[in-house]
Order: sequence, then C-alpha cells, then structure tokens
Amino acid sequence: MFQAFAILKRLPIGLGLGVGVLTVLVDSVVASVHAFRVFVEEGLKVLDRLEEVSGLTVVPILFGTSRYINARAVDSVYAVLRGFSPVDRLGIVLFSEGGDINEAYLLATYLQGLARERLVVYVPRYAKSAATLLALAGDEIVMLPVAELGPVDPVIYDPRTERYVPLQSILEILNLLSRGEISRDVVNAILERLPVIELGDYKRAVEHNAELCAKVLASRMMRGEPERAREVAERLVSFKQHSAAITIGNSKEMGLRAREAEGEEAECLWRLHELWVENVVELETLQPPEAVEPVEFRFGRGIVLTAVAREVIEGVRKA
Repeated sequence: MFQAFAILKRLPIGLGLGVGVLTVLVDSVVASVHAFRVFVEEGLKVLDRLEEVSGLTVVPILFGTSRYINARAVDSVYAVLRGFSPVDRLGIVLFSEGGDINEAYLLATYLQGLARERLVVYVPRYAKSAATLLALAGDEIVMLPVAELGPVDPVIYDPRTERYVPLQSILEILNLLSRGEISRDVVNAILERLPVIELGDYKRAVEHNAELCAKVLASRMMRGEPERAREVAERLVSFKQHSAAITIGNSKEMGLRAREAEGEEAECLWRLHELWVENVVELETLQPPEAVEPVEFRFGRGIVLTAVAREVIEGVRKA
C-alpha cells in the first residue's frame, strides 16, 4: 500500500515560490488539510488500479498551478525518488504548466534512467512548455482526448509575478516600441523586471531548447533516429503562440509516439484528474498568492508540489 508524507519548505520573508530554501519534512500536513487527505486516500486507489490495468510501476509527478519545474522542484522530486530502484516498466503521471527547460532536461534524463525496458508518460490533462520536454522522455505518451502538450519555445522567469513569461512575447512588445505603437515607459517597466541579456539571445535560446528536445527524444522514443528527433524538436520550438495546444492528433502528425488512453486506463486518468482539480488545484487557486507557502507531499511513489495557506503551515509546524 502506498504511503504519504509531506515536504514543507520554509521561505525567507518576502521571497517567492521560486527561491531555493531549506527543506523540512513533516508527516502531518495531509492529515491537517481535509482536501489533501481526500486526494491521497482516493487517489491511491486510482494509482493501484492504474498499475493493475497497465502493468506499469506508476510514479505521479504533479505540479500545482503556482508551482513550476525549477531547481528546487527537481531537488524535491529527486529526494522522493532517490531510493527508487530502476524497474522494467515505468509509468509517469504528469501534471505541469512548465518551468525551466534546463531543469526539465535534468529531470527527463533522470527519469529515463529509472526504466530499463519501457517508459510511458501519462498526460491526463496538460503538460505544457518545459513539461512537454518531460513528456518526450517516454517511449510513448498516453493522453486523454482533452489532454494537451505545448510549444517548448524559450521563457523567462519573472520574480515579481513568480511566473514564466514567453520570451517571444517580450520581443514583440519591443517591436511595437520600435514602430512607435507602445510607450517607452511601458517597455522600461518590463525591462526592469527581466534580464535584458536574455532578450538579445533569443535565437540561441530557441536552438538550445531544440537541442535539448532532440537529445531527450533520441535517447528513447526516437533512439537511432537523430535526424527525425531534430526535425520534431524544431517543430516544437516553432509555434506562433506559446500557449498553443498540441493535441494527440497534432502529436502524432509531428511524429511523436502518442496514443489516446482507452478503457479502464482512461477511466483511471480521468478520475485522477477530477480528484486533482477538486482537492488540490481549487484549494491552491482560492488563496491569494501572498497568503500561501509551498507544500509538497509524497503521493504513492511520487510527489505533489502545490501551495497552501500560510496559517495551515504554521499550524502544522506548531503541532
């Protein structure tokens, strides 16, 4: 039977969710938050059933809407999985809106090393941006009909909003400035928040992202087909909109090994998605950003990375 415990990370005052900080292990956060308890209790049943119907050892890696793939997240995932011995057939269940492409590459190569024969990445609903790179780590991507991947073009982390901003969007704003269609004050306000050096490095950033995608693809899904891996990678970084949805059909058309989940496999993925939204995502999004702290807890063999009201964390620490 799966077990659950929590990883709480104490933030320095005034610093956001992207900052690297001390990790504190606390067992009681799931018991302290009713929604987390429901998610774990019901979700573990779903994971057990998914393992039965798929024949895979299933590891969920689930990022809340305010949590991103970054160095700290990779540390946390590794802390949970470092005692996990490689298995013949591994399934990763992935929810994520993306993050840092280089950290996603590190995590993708690490996950590839945990599967001796077959690695399947399940995407019940979304694995966008850098999370798409994670999905490429598999021999196969299995998606629900409403699931989506996303373009892997460059992004910049904005520490004020604690979100990743598509680099192309910033360049388009600068282009509007050059044509006199936007005020210099607006552009100056943007440049104060973002590293200017990265704005001038866009072409190399696109090439870098394509290289990482191609390396991950050539390691498993397109092993022995480096040219095909490069072609697919170049398509993934060439979309007009960073928010574009890449469907199952789109994925197949561009050459990815993707299929639609079927039967009980699909039922398990959809039920897990429902539990995730009702008990984790909604709880996270109901709180104002300034009132939350990050919280992470083991879920089955994997991990949930989310955020919860600060008073909940303080209560757990005092208990």
